[in-house]
Amino acid sequence: MKFSPIIIGTMRWGVWGADHSAKGVQELIETSLEEGFSTFDHADLYGNYTTEKLFGDAFSEMKIKREEVQFISKCGIQMPCENRSYGIKSYNYSRDHILKSVDQSLENLQADYLDLLLLHRPSPLMNPEEIAESFAILREQK
Repeated sequence: MKFSPIIIGTMRWGVWGADHSAKGVQELIETSLEEGFSTFDHADLYGNYTTEKLFGDAFSEMKIKREEVQFISKCGIQMPCENRSYGIKSYNYSRDHILKSVDQSLENLQADYLDLLLLHRPSPLMNPEEIAESFAILREQK
């Protein structure tokens, strides 16, 4: 697995920051690639669960082969907002949540695979065996 020497974070590309249009995101992707940076870091919750879709919509309109870039995403934080009806901000590293988060990230990014999946933050309540089982299921789905 090879990643670019600098990984481009997308957290502030959407409503949590610059609030770029799809065209603005395309310009950021193009500039990143021109500078030799092909790895983009995402998380399901960025931009109140909207930034991955913004990126995916912009990227899908570009003439860049998916194999030329790397997508990283993170999951595990449940944050109440207008796009999610969670009662409180909490961590969820259950198998069901991890698998659903990955499916949603793939749909949002309009991608067939993630190059790397990370757990957003550790939780003292996480079950390492259940997490390992989740990752085993994901590896089998390659």
